Amino acid sequence: MRWFFLSISLLLGACVSPVVIDSQEGASLNQYRSYAFVEQNEDQPRALDDQRARSALKTALAEKGLNPATSAQADVHVRHFFKREQRYDGSVFQFGFGFSRNNVGVGTTTPVEGDITEEYKLVVQMVDPASNNVVWQATSRDRLYDEMSSERRSERIRKAVDEMFQRYPG
Repeated sequence: MRWFFLSISLLLGACVSPVVIDSQEGASLNQYRSYAFVEQNEDQPRALDDQRARSALKTALAEKGLNPATSAQADVHVRHFFKREQRYDGSVFQFGFGFSRNNVGVGTTTPVEGDITEEYKLVVQMVDPASNNVVWQATSRDRLYDEMSSERRSERIRKAVDEMFQRYPG
């Protein structure tokens, strides 16, 4: 019986999408045939990761039939950045003792120790230049860490972009 529940939980865990996609209601993304990258200052791009993401995006956009153009001539602007998040990795185990007498108590516990880890998620936005509104956005659930090797970072970014554009209409 344990194997049954383990199998079900693994199956359900595999159903979680590796990216979160959002699009503007009523937006026709099939109308876009050319693109241009735009710069942004959301969270200062990580130079090497930014280059890796741009390279992967060029490949994915070409596969969807979008061609590079100048910013003034592009049908859609592509903006990408790495969203920084902090995660606390700490011990949740606490040891404590105390005593009580006549409804008065004294207690103590050990402090919780941990580290804060910097994580980065890739966000890609397609912006309509006429309205300056985001019409499509994808956010990777996969995270990058500072300790990762260059090869592993490149592979994670490429995989994230591929997964994003598998769900892009067109």
